[in-house]
Amino acid sequence: MSTQTIATPRMTWEQDYEQRVNPELMTGLLRTAIPVLENSDWRIEKVEDGFCQSVLPLNSPTTNQHGTHQAALISLSADYAGGLALATLLRGIPLAGVHQCHDDDSASLWLAGMNVKYKSPSSGHLTGICRIDPAKAEAIRRRYFSGRRVLATLEVHFYSNDDLVAVAEMKYFAQPTIQLTPAPGTRTHSALFSHKLKASARMIVGLRAKKSNNSRLTIHCPDAALSAGPHGKLLAARLQVALPQLADMVLARTQHIDETLNSIVDLKQVVMLGAGLDMRSLRQAAVRPDVTFFEIDLPAMIAERKRITAMLPDDFAERRVLLDADFRHDDVQMLVRNHPRFNPELPTLFIYEGCSMYFTEQENLRMVQSVRSLMEHPQSCLWCDFVGLDVASGRTNNQNIAAFLEGMEKLGESFVFGLDDPSDWLNEAGLGLVDTTRCGDYLHEADMVFNTYSFAVAKRW
Repeated sequence: MSTQTIATPRMTWEQDYEQRVNPELMTGLLRTAIPVLENSDWRIEKVEDGFCQSVLPLNSPTTNQHGTHQAALISLSADYAGGLALATLLRGIPLAGVHQCHDDDSASLWLAGMNVKYKSPSSGHLTGICRIDPAKAEAIRRRYFSGRRVLATLEVHFYSNDDLVAVAEMKYFAQPTIQLTPAPGTRTHSALFSHKLKASARMIVGLRAKKSNNSRLTIHCPDAALSAGPHGKLLAARLQVALPQLADMVLARTQHIDETLNSIVDLKQVVMLGAGLDMRSLRQAAVRPDVTFFEIDLPAMIAERKRITAMLPDDFAERRVLLDADFRHDDVQMLVRNHPRFNPELPTLFIYEGCSMYFTEQENLRMVQSVRSLMEHPQSCLWCDFVGLDVASGRTNNQNIAAFLEGMEKLGESFVFGLDDPSDWLNEAGLGLVDTTRCGDYLHEADMVFNTYSFAVAKRW
């Protein structure tokens, strides 16, 4: 794990309180992120440096059969009261999953363990107090800002009607989110990085499982619901609230890729760059017995694909090649070219779906040029998609798009690259024939949100 020093932000406690951790702001952010807190009317009442005081009201949603607080909700309250007390020590650092942030400027906090001792029934509004000893607080700050993982045990005391109701011993760890990203050449990933990776893939396939009211969209992905699972369906529903057009945008690109695939005469190979949980290879393998599918992604995603396909009636394993690669560090061109089942002289479709917006321009250029070098047949082509420059830069004036981008950043998926003219950029990358289609034009939709997103099909000649 990296231990690079993280510079301590030049921010006073008053500025940090105003911008990041004040009770009103944090109550709203946490209720949005954790709906059960909203449903129970849980709130932050007071925040100081190394201190948090929360209130869990005694109301119908929070009570058990005896009319006193549910023990599980006391534990839930302890989790977020202690977590916020810890967060106050990381001055100026936004929290992944709570604040709008990027991997390189945020902290990831997780509950590692808890032990709650319940002393008496809670029969009134429940006040939870976590106060961190100044010496411990300083040690936590010093460790975090030197770039090391923090493992801290904190106590949260709960009072009702002036009586001590419970004492919770909460064990947290905190570290810079950027440290969750695997180092170059790493083939095994941390549980948290794998979780974040799978969350994004499940969300996309959760959107593929939806049905559209747009008559242009007839695509059906029979394995999408199984692939998404309850996690993907939940994330898809949340993000579609922010951006109602999102499902149609994902379904449109899925259908457009299928149409591109069907247009290639005598197609023999499909290379899925960033396969995620797209089960296109299984759908197409059922009707294309002469096509070999190469599915490429990070090791954690390849493992998840194997887990999902093992549950399906037929995984067409004999015609699918699974390859793990890190696009930022591995030579994808050599990985594919050197595989004994790949032949660059055969008609091939390369699919670079839902990836460009997460990589820098140089990283995207390297991928496109790698694909170009593998296109040795005149029918071979690259399918790729791009968001507009304003979307990637966060300068969009559309509130729905801004809310969606904020939701993606909370998932740890920040957009970093966009293009207003994909054709020119792909031409400059060495691809001669490019056909670009705006999503709105494809769907015959006047809503300009759709036209912040484009599909491109490019050939070498």
